[in-house]
Amino acid sequence: MQTMKKLLLTFLLLPGICVFTSCSKHNNDQPDTGTNSGHLPGTIYYDWATDGILKINPATRIKSTVLPDNTGRYSWDISQDGKRMLISSKSEDQDYDANLYTYMNLSDGSIIKKFKYYPTGGDLTVTFLSFDEKYIAVGPTYDDGIVIMDINGKVLHNLTSYLGKKIGSHICWMPDNTILFKVENNLYRTNTAFTQATLVRAMNMNDWGSFATNADGSKIALNANNHIWLMNADGSNLLQITESDSQEAYPTFSPDGKYLEFGANFHSTGPFGHLWYLTVIPADGQKYNVNKDADKRVISIIAKGENMPEAADGFVTWR
Repeated sequence: MQTMKKLLLTFLLLPGICVFTSCSKHNNDQPDTGTNSGHLPGTIYYDWATDGILKINPATRIKSTVLPDNTGRYSWDISQDGKRMLISSKSEDQDYDANLYTYMNLSDGSIIKKFKYYPTGGDLTVTFLSFDEKYIAVGPTYDDGIVIMDINGKVLHNLTSYLGKKIGSHICWMPDNTILFKVENNLYRTNTAFTQATLVRAMNMNDWGSFATNADGSKIALNANNHIWLMNADGSNLLQITESDSQEAYPTFSPDGKYLEFGANFHSTGPFGHLWYLTVIPADGQKYNVNKDADKRVISIIAKGENMPEAADGFVTWR
């Protein structure tokens, strides 16, 4: 029963997991418009099937492996400057109720800190680094809700519910060390003490989530009703910015905030798995048609020497 609970929580908390051998990025429906990515900044990090955590420089289109696939790795996040990584994983010493958190330098793999966290029921946890790397937010679990700890692993706050209701699975740090979270159809933002929250926006949509903010905290992107939307951080001026015959999901901003990467042609690969294709548009509030060959402003992220867009089936971030 404990093992089944852990598996279910993994599928609920992680953006997507590719299962069975049917996972392939070779699909005739994926977008391949636009490869003019030479002006794009930073590095895009992403999970893909059994290849592990990959990264691609969108300007040079050079792809490489950050870490090989590891079924004992539950989640990961990259610091805003792209120099450090936080990993949540299975404990190395068969301490089955523990999650092992490893904070490390990406350049040489050296360990900065390593400690254990014990969520209720031995749940698997998804972790997020604050912009300034002072805090770690543990994504909501059924029993513990959102847990905030310092970078040394000391638990500081625990938001198990809000207004008597369970918190949705996705959260997002803002640059000022507040957190965005979802309860039912509403998006809220905590204060810096994590003791109160204010309503950002009542979404009034059937299906929405996976929100992200830009580096200065002025904009929020999210997926809703199958497409990507953009709004001001105070919830005003909500705009649909993608359209297509398929589904877009999981937006993330470029480091300079000028672009949005998201998953185009998000689709199921099995009972629990999904995959999507790394796609970029300007974060300027205009609407972009993501259908194949429909809009030359849409950029597919295609690795050098390849002719298919890069696919992901798990966490994606742009640093």
